[in-house]
Parts: sequence; structure tokens; C-alpha cells
Amino acid sequence: MALADVVRGAVASVSALTSGLKVNVTHEAWIGHADAYAGPAYAAPVLLPALVQEGTNQRRLPTGEVITARACVSFLEPVAPNGAVGRREPIDPRDRVTLPSGLTGPLTENPGAMVDPTTGRPYLSVFWLK
Repeated sequence: MALADVVRGAVASVSALTSGLKVNVTHEAWIGHADAYAGPAYAAPVLLPALVQEGTNQRRLPTGEVITARACVSFLEPVAPNGAVGRREPIDPRDRVTLPSGLTGPLTENPGAMVDPTTGRPYLSVFWLK
């Protein structure tokens, strides 16, 4: 068994063990702009189970920028890619995520995610709402 299989299994175990802690968040994938003058266009909203920790925290990004995060959101199950041109999959910083509390805001990716060599995507998706 390769180490990647061990990590994949560990994430699946944590996902199963934390199922009672997850809440459904609304994810609207950014799909571009309707035209040069319109605001962003989004795919139909989908509900995704996530671990959510609300509360204000200061985070320093690898660039040195300090942000104030209002929530940390973790998807332990794979998020299906949208496939729109120009997106960063599976979660694009231009996506819109709304928490059960109604909190929403710009997304900042949690840097340093370990990538699954089989899929080329992170084992889990973690990001902050600013």
C-alpha cells in the first residue's frame, strides 16, 4: 500500500468520524461573465457537507499579506469540478459559498494543501471566508 493510499484512507476515516459535525453549505461555482459589463455568472447552487469554524482569525499568507478570516471551511469529500473555462478547480477563489448562518464573502485558499498524485487535486479542500 502506497503512502497516498494511507492518506486517502485517513481523510475518508476523518470524514466518516466527523459526519455529525458537518453542516450543509451552499456552493455556487463561478463560471465566467455574461458579457463585458455584467458581473460574475455562477452555476446553480449545490449543497455540500463541510466542517465550518466561524470566528475571526488573523492569517498570514505565503506572500506576507495578513488577512482577517471570518470562517474556515473544510470539504472532506471531493468537490466535483465545474469545468468552466478559466476556473481553478475544484474551488475557485471567485466561487460563492454561503454558510448556514448566512455568512458569505471572498474566498482565500488555504495554502500548502497536500495534492493527491492520482487525481492532481488536494486530498481535502480547505479555505477561508474573508
